Amino acid sequence: MIHSKNTILLLLLFALITGCGTKPLRRPRPAEWAIKQQHTPFHNFYKLNDSIYRSEKPSLKGFHYAQQAGIQSVLDLRLQHKDLPIAKGLSLHLYHVPMKSKYISDQMIIDAMKIIKEAPKPLLVHCAHGSDRTGIVIALYRILFQNWTKEAAINEMQQGGYHFHWIHKNLIRYLQNTDVEQLKKIIGIQ
Repeated sequence: MIHSKNTILLLLLFALITGCGTKPLRRPRPAEWAIKQQHTPFHNFYKLNDSIYRSEKPSLKGFHYAQQAGIQSVLDLRLQHKDLPIAKGLSLHLYHVPMKSKYISDQMIIDAMKIIKEAPKPLLVHCAHGSDRTGIVIALYRILFQNWTKEAAINEMQQGGYHFHWIHKNLIRYLQNTDVEQLKKIIGIQ
């Protein structure tokens, strides 16, 4: 009798762990989220629209791919502007707004948004991994230029498959506390 109870308990535990052989249900990816670009020299390369892309730091192959794909401008969010030597000789417009994920300021965001507004398009936004600094800039692009809600932009940033690091809760707080109308006024977005 004890043996059969243990067997039943083990079978129930196995069924719970494996889901009884069923696959977990996944929600479909929202159509308005960025689309992962396949067959590229990038691991984290997404297209938001015809004007904006996001990625991790491009390699030399990545810069060549970007140029061949028609990208005209690149915004580097890393602390040191290391795109210059790698992209030398290419016809890309290179921009730099140094950011550190732990310390995002209004001025950094304003500088990045002005570049996004004014740079020749399409524009590629990147940091080291394409996750956190790129994530907040893209989330604010969604909010400021595309009139997304803060909640929708935060949801895409966290759940979009860009490898957002949960330790950067300050980025979420920054987005939640952003005065959208004030930023739009400073950047010149109507």
